[in-house]
Amino acid sequence: MTPVINDKQTSSIRQNHTCFKMITDYDLQGEDDGAVQIPNSETEFINAKTYLQMASANTGDNLYDHLTEVLNKILAERPENVIDFFEEYSRKVKERRFKPMTDHLEDMYVPPGRFDLANKMLLLLKPLPPSEPSTVDPDDLELADMSKNNMLELLYYLEHCGIGLPRTEMFFVMLSIRKLIHTEPIAHIRFWGKIFGTLKDYLVVECELKEEEYIKRNESYQDQVEPPISVEENQAEDSRIRKALDAIAKQQQLYGEGKTGKYPRDLPTAPKIQYEEAPEAPAEPSGVGINKKVYYVCNGVGDPWIQLPDATPKQIRVARQIYKSFTGNLEEPICTYPEFPGKEREFLRAQIARISAGTQICPLGYYTFGAAEMGEGEEEEEPEEAAGGETKTSYKPNPKYDPPPLKDLLDGSVSFWVHTAAYILPQGRTNWWNPSPMPDVNDEEMDEELGEEEEQEEQEKPKAERMEPETGPPLLTPLSEDASVEAVPPWSVRCSSGIIDNFAMAVVRSNLWPGAYCFSTQGKIFQNIYLGYGLKYMEHNFSPLPLPPVQQEYPIGPEILEMTDPSGADEEKWRIDHLPKPKEVVLAGEEAEPEEAGEEEEEEEDED
Repeated sequence: MTPVINDKQTSSIRQNHTCFKMITDYDLQGEDDGAVQIPNSETEFINAKTYLQMASANTGDNLYDHLTEVLNKILAERPENVIDFFEEYSRKVKERRFKPMTDHLEDMYVPPGRFDLANKMLLLLKPLPPSEPSTVDPDDLELADMSKNNMLELLYYLEHCGIGLPRTEMFFVMLSIRKLIHTEPIAHIRFWGKIFGTLKDYLVVECELKEEEYIKRNESYQDQVEPPISVEENQAEDSRIRKALDAIAKQQQLYGEGKTGKYPRDLPTAPKIQYEEAPEAPAEPSGVGINKKVYYVCNGVGDPWIQLPDATPKQIRVARQIYKSFTGNLEEPICTYPEFPGKEREFLRAQIARISAGTQICPLGYYTFGAAEMGEGEEEEEPEEAAGGETKTSYKPNPKYDPPPLKDLLDGSVSFWVHTAAYILPQGRTNWWNPSPMPDVNDEEMDEELGEEEEQEEQEKPKAERMEPETGPPLLTPLSEDASVEAVPPWSVRCSSGIIDNFAMAVVRSNLWPGAYCFSTQGKIFQNIYLGYGLKYMEHNFSPLPLPPVQQEYPIGPEILEMTDPSGADEEKWRIDHLPKPKEVVLAGEEAEPEEAGEEEEEEEDED
């Protein structure tokens, strides 16, 4: 039966025959006309593929690879009516492969660090998630004021001063602050600055919490303080050690080690320590003194904000005696002498407190101790004194503030700038704490109240010496009263521009804390910022404190008395002195000395 062939199959056979004929003709070019060549399909296919893979002298590409990429793209996308825009696919493939020598655009490869940073930035660019439903009126919700945290405006002023951070970082810091005030009970927030570390950096924001949050933190403040070890606990520990030693001695006697000997004698009593450490000053509660502000830090844009703990007086005192760079890891131990009580988290908080106390300034007259709102005819209140002669520790903006002219702000004496942070005393607090308070009672009244026994006890005890309270400069003290370090002035003042006087700003730089700046426009705008390593200027190379001398902690006695070792000559002399005496030889006809001594005694008795 003859198979039936339709028109489509006939057309396909003709196309294959034509293609085979073209390949055969290409292969027979250059051969002798009389020779009969038998076509070889495998050879012809290899020759055709080799021809299509011939590289171009201009671009280095070949038709075979180009057609392969075009067909792969078509099969991957599978568009409809591909024959209508096959040339468009070919052009796109060529454009993607073509890269001129003048192309300076980056490749599609993104480094892992930039990729992670982009993912963190995308989270900040998204709108904040809806807050939990609350019964409080949205208008009554107290959120921190963000109107004074326009980081791009701050960057504009800092660029005029010749300092600042990258624009992208400042923008995303503002977005991160906006997110922080919705998650923490913050009443006021301000960008404090940046501290550079060896591995990572610290971005720092300064906050004031809400009043109820301060009350909650101070309620649990006493629980966090570790109580000192009492004398009774020390005695209990000594008795426990004594019982353990007795038990060991009895076991040695029972098991044969002490059969031949007697019960081991008691150990000598341990000498009592006479040295008493000075009482440690308690830390100031949250919202007061050096803990008036709360600080949050993070290592970079997109990282979570971490709240730093409150500072203690001991941390402040030890931080003044050491000199160490930051690493960027809050859990890094601080290996220094004297030993710092904490890790880098606490050291960072102590340094921030020191920097803030020494570099937070403002133009003269911007703040006042009087009322915030004074009517006409009312006089400004004078600073009230607290208990103990301490001045007020709070101030408010002056509603009648008249900004001083630029020439006064640029005065080299810096008398038109004042401190706005409380001075930290050598004790490590802003308010002095009396370690040995003495009652203000007369001697006669004391004698009447105390009995005879109590009087004897009081007489036996040494009377505590009255300590002079530590004092420091009060708030809003002019910078002209700051002490200089040898020949280095504590502050430097300059103008941001010497050409455009109408728009110039005054820039004040701290020489004791390099990186601390404050600028002020000719209006009412001023800002403090710190961009540095968190270390204070030193006039000489840093030298750690020497070890203290050995203290006389125990009374002088044979148990602890030190004696000089004898020399060889001393030992030889001692040996000779303690040699046995030679016996005396008694000659004949002479009486021995003992007999003569006996006769003398008898004569004395007869005379009596």
